[in-house]
Amino acid sequence: MLRFVVRRLLLLVPILLGLSVLLFFWLRALPGGPAVALLGERSTPEAVARIEALYGLNEPWYVQYGKFLQNAIQLDFGNTARNRPVTEELLRVFPATVELAISALIFAIGVGIPLGYLAARRYGRWLDNLSVSGSLLGVAVPVFFLAIILKYVFAVQLGWLPASGRQSARIDAEHPTGLYVFDGLITGNWPAAWDAFIHLILPAIALGSI
Repeated sequence: MLRFVVRRLLLLVPILLGLSVLLFFWLRALPGGPAVALLGERSTPEAVARIEALYGLNEPWYVQYGKFLQNAIQLDFGNTARNRPVTEELLRVFPATVELAISALIFAIGVGIPLGYLAARRYGRWLDNLSVSGSLLGVAVPVFFLAIILKYVFAVQLGWLPASGRQSARIDAEHPTGLYVFDGLITGNWPAAWDAFIHLILPAIALGSI
């Protein structure tokens, strides 16, 4: 078992290296290069030259790639467009990603396994055909499109669920872990936990349907 784990970890090295090469050259294959992509409509020759000098994009590609690898190893991914460290932004939104992933997994397991069991017990009947059709539809429909449909029906038209966000602005809650539902439970703030839960329903269904 240990040998298997070590082998898999070692295989990560060439995989990550290959991904870094693809990412590096893909960014530089953008029309006009990374500087033009960053500036967008504000792109001018002077502004492009200034950005290239600021980020070292005017240096040879091998020098850029070496710095890119060095920064990646040190977990230094630069700053965002708002001049905030990317690492801090990732850490800030990471709890939301974990919370959504867990919710989607609970939905997928809680619906998929019982539905699969019932469909197997009624093979060839309407429930079996409905479950197969629903699963194929869930795989075929892109998550973002399904999310838009769910939002339009249940949030806009029916008004049953929130349309966006993680928690209502009127909720006063503490977030020691960043997991809003869990934070509401451990702090005894039940309205905050419930509000965060209903905000998760639509995204969890959309993600858990794939």
